[in-house]
Parts: sequence; C-alpha cells; structure tokens
Amino acid sequence: MTKSKPLSPRRKAILAAKDRLALRRGARSSFLEFVRFVFWKPWPFLVGQHTRAICDAIDKAIDDYLAGKSTNLDIVVPFRHGKSDLVSRALPPYFLGRCQAAGLDPDVIMSGYGADLVEQFSRDAKTIIKSTKYHELFPDVAIPRGDNSIQSWKIAGGTGRVTATGLGGSLVGKGGDLIIVDDYCKSRAEARSKKYRKTTWSAFQDVLSRRAPVSIVIICATPWHVDDIRGRIKKEREKNKDFPKFRILKFPAKDPESGAFLFPERFPDSWYREQYAAQGSLSAALLDCSPVVEGGNRFLVDRIQYHDLKEIPKGKYIRAWDLASSAKERDSDDPDYTVGILGTVVLTTVERDGFQIIKHDLWIVDMVFVRAEATERNKLILDTTKKDGQAVQVVVEAFGAYKDTYVELKRTLKGVRSVSKANLPGDKSAKLAPVEPVMEAGGVHLVRAPWNDLFVQTFREFPDGDHDDPPDAAAIVFDFFTREKDGIALPGRGKRIAAQDPDAIFAR
Repeated sequence: MTKSKPLSPRRKAILAAKDRLALRRGARSSFLEFVRFVFWKPWPFLVGQHTRAICDAIDKAIDDYLAGKSTNLDIVVPFRHGKSDLVSRALPPYFLGRCQAAGLDPDVIMSGYGADLVEQFSRDAKTIIKSTKYHELFPDVAIPRGDNSIQSWKIAGGTGRVTATGLGGSLVGKGGDLIIVDDYCKSRAEARSKKYRKTTWSAFQDVLSRRAPVSIVIICATPWHVDDIRGRIKKEREKNKDFPKFRILKFPAKDPESGAFLFPERFPDSWYREQYAAQGSLSAALLDCSPVVEGGNRFLVDRIQYHDLKEIPKGKYIRAWDLASSAKERDSDDPDYTVGILGTVVLTTVERDGFQIIKHDLWIVDMVFVRAEATERNKLILDTTKKDGQAVQVVVEAFGAYKDTYVELKRTLKGVRSVSKANLPGDKSAKLAPVEPVMEAGGVHLVRAPWNDLFVQTFREFPDGDHDDPPDAAAIVFDFFTREKDGIALPGRGKRIAAQDPDAIFAR
C-alpha cells in the first residue's frame, strides 16, 4: 500500500480557504447553514428535525419573496426548542443580507408580547450583523456608526427600517416586508383572560395591516389557548376565505404515533417526561402544541342521563333565560348566547344511613339559543314564550349587572307573559355550586336533542370556557325549585306546584 504524502502547509491553507469559501457560499443561500456559520452562543448549534424543517420553510419563503410571492408561516414549537434563536434573532440579519444582495431595501417588523422581549431580540440581531462572521458573508451590510437604537434602526446606505415593538405598540407609518410575531402570550394568567386575548388579537390585526404588497409574515409561538391568535385565525378563515392563509408547521414534543421525543439532540427522554409531569394539564398546549379548553372536570358531564321525550316527569316547568348582559357583549368577536332553558326539579325523599334525605333531579327538556341582533333575539324569546303556553313561568336573573337583561325581557314579553326575577348569590362559580353535586350523583337529565352538544360542552369547560350561558340558565332553574327556607327545601320557593302534562309542553 502506497502511503499518501503529507500535505504541505501551502496545500493545507489552499484547501482550508476552499472549504471556508464553500461554507460562505452555503451560508449565503441556506438559512440553516447561515445560522451554523454565525452561531453566536458559547455552545454548539444543535440541529433537530424541527430545526431543519423550519429553516427549509424560511428558505422557500425568502426565495418566493424575491420572486414576488408572499408567504405566511405559523410555526408551532414547544418551549426551549430554539424557535426564537432561529426566527427572531438570526432571521432578520439573514433576510437583510439576502435582500441587499438582490438589490432590495426591505422593512422589518419584530413584535411579541412585550417590548422588553422584542428589544432583546432586536439587540441580538444587531449583534449578529456587527460580528466578523456575518461580515464575511455580507460585507456590504452594516449598521451606521453611532446607531445605538434598539426600537428602530436601519442598514447603512439604505432606507429600509427595522422596527422592534411589543404587540399594541405604535406602528404608524411603519411597513413590513418581513413581519415576525414571537410569543404573543407569556403566561397562563394572560392566556385565560378573555380581555387579554381580545387585546392581542386587535394588536395582531394592526400588525397585519402593515404588510407590504409582497411580504413574509411569521408567527412563532408556543401555544397557550384555543382562542389565542392562532385560534382566531382559524375562525376568520372559516368565515372569510379571503383572510390571509397561514402554512402551519407544527412540532409536538412527543410523536403521537411512535412516542419518540422531538429534540433528542438536546434533551434526554427524562427531561421530556419531567416536563410532562411538571406542566400537568398545560402539557397539551405547551408540549403537544394542541391546547384544549381548560376548566373541565368540575362537572362530571359523563354522568348526565339522557331520555326520550315520553320519559319526562309531570310537574311545573319554567323557562329560564340567560341573556347577554349588555350590547357590548353581543357585539364582541365571540358573543355570548341568549339561552332559554325549559326545566324542572323533581324532589324525592330517600333514606340514607337512617336519615331522610331530599334528592334533587334537574330535568332539562328543551333549550333554545341564538347569537343575534336584538330584533332576531327578541323574536325568538317571544315565539318561544307563546309556544310554551301560559303554564310555563318565565324567569330571568335580575341583580347587579343583570338588571338590564330583566328590564329588556319584560319589555319583550309585555302583554304576553309576566317575568319573574331570580337572585342567585355570588359569582358564577358560586351560582353553579348547588348543581355540581347533583350532576356528580347522576341527577341531571336531558331530553335527547341537537342542543345537548352545546349544553354539555359549556358545562365541561366551566368555569374557563368562553361561554357559560347554558350553565347560568340551568342554575336559574335549579335555584327556582330548590330555594331553601329555614333549612327545608321548598319547590318553587313555597309556591303551589300545579300539575302539568308533559305532552302539553311540546304540543306546539
């Protein structure tokens, strides 16, 4: 075997220069190789399957942008998996370099849940551009001397501007060829706040209005809630096909089929198992990237009993109404329902451990509901009342913020039916507390009907779901028939219960 001659120092230098040239060429046209080349942290750049897929999608988006085509990307990744390093720190410098090489001078908008977060991303992006490694790739891209701004800066010799602002910050006069929204929510408390979700959605809509005629928009965030920005994008797309369509890149921490974890290059299996244990109910959102409505399991909806119409008991029935408490609620993005529940409570005496116990069974035999303007809503209420007949009493909650709904219902039914008040104590959790043990004991009964789905869903999600109108109306029914006086349960608060033929209720 012939031994190869050792390379001379000059030959080694030539080969090293060629390798360096190849690396530079690759890093100018491949986002993954760019990040690898300029990586700014004191540990190795680790690449997982999600890293490659994200970088490939970004390369295609930039190629399409340079060809005159827009792209919208929604990148869904668990926390601690490097998404912000790629999208919010490395991408702006790479995009600016690619565009400068193509003779373009773009605007960039960087945004997220808070100014501090976004400004740190902006600071890191500037640090990359100022680095020696970046200068090897894009020597003509530089930040003007003395430009120390983090919120707004530009490349020397150009007119394009990088703007870094938290969601809701001023974007007047700003545009975006590249728009990045990173982590629009920072905590469980914010995610659970309907007001916060509405505010961030409005801010996101404002960001979308800043898009250039040809643009790249990237959402890069750990999911928190079914009704966050992603959830609302989905709803808007269902309502309006012209709403911007986002390509979704979703990477759950654990493959649902194989059970393999996403990023073994960085985290051992034990890290993932510990995270699943630590996050508990939030694992579905933060790790599996599929948030579910929280709340749940307070009401054991699997114990609800279902019946045919012919099985409902005789007795007095009331129609309990829960209306949106203000016009503002009806006009929101996801308005409350007006719900009318026809129900009764059957009280029976049972012996338990030598004591006589009054058992309550809540029967819901009909539910009507609508999300509509006042005219259509009032027509439903009036028509339903007429169909129910004179024997069915109309009841609505009437105190505090709900006084206006009582007045509104009285006005709607003037000359047709009198309206009774219900005064349930406490907040919504306190109002539903008496129903909880009844459902747990299998004492909630529904007539099989299409409205069952909404009824069960709102109880399953209570108290953290977006809507609690059916539970509120059910609570009114239960309270009406079980209000206690001197420790004795008196149906109808002591009123005489008139026998009523169940068939007559539905003879309409």
